[in-house]
Amino acid sequence: MAYDFEPVYERFRKQAPPSFEGNADHMVAEDWVKSVEAIFDHMEMNDHQRISCVANLLKMDARIWWDMVKQTRDLNTMTWVDFIQAFNKKYYITVVLATRVDEVVTLFQGNLSIADYAHKFDRLARFTSKIVPTEAMRVARFKEGLKSMIARDVKLTNVKMVSYAKVLDKALDVEYLEERIWKDSVERRVANRNKGF
Repeated sequence: MAYDFEPVYERFRKQAPPSFEGNADHMVAEDWVKSVEAIFDHMEMNDHQRISCVANLLKMDARIWWDMVKQTRDLNTMTWVDFIQAFNKKYYITVVLATRVDEVVTLFQGNLSIADYAHKFDRLARFTSKIVPTEAMRVARFKEGLKSMIARDVKLTNVKMVSYAKVLDKALDVEYLEERIWKDSVERRVANRNKGF
């Protein structure tokens, strides 16, 4: 198959990865990293391939930053984690990271659906490795932010909740069941009212 002999960068380029110009908006930087990481994961690329490919996406101010990095780092031994740490040091200023830590500590479900709460939690948790450094701490912090009734029902299940994915699945199940209970209750009240009770 000709595909097997196609250079990695050409296959990567065909995925239409976005370039990055060094935007000061940390959300733009975050979205860019997530976009290229999704392609890397799909292509099952190693660290050296990732760094080689991503270097071609850096433009303008980001290219200047990368040229400085190349002068101080050995690219032959650089891992993707090393790249991300250097990138974060440049594009996620300390104040932004501190704000993210505060946000994850004070995040509660409130009126959000479980899906929306989990989405927000996931976005914040990736910046706060000191707050949720382990799976157990991630699970505990997520459950702490749930609405009390959902948290209670999740806790009452006898399933061992050792992973964030299991807790999230259980919380989604509980939310669905509570919505059904509420809907059934409303329907009974309407039916009783129509019968004159």
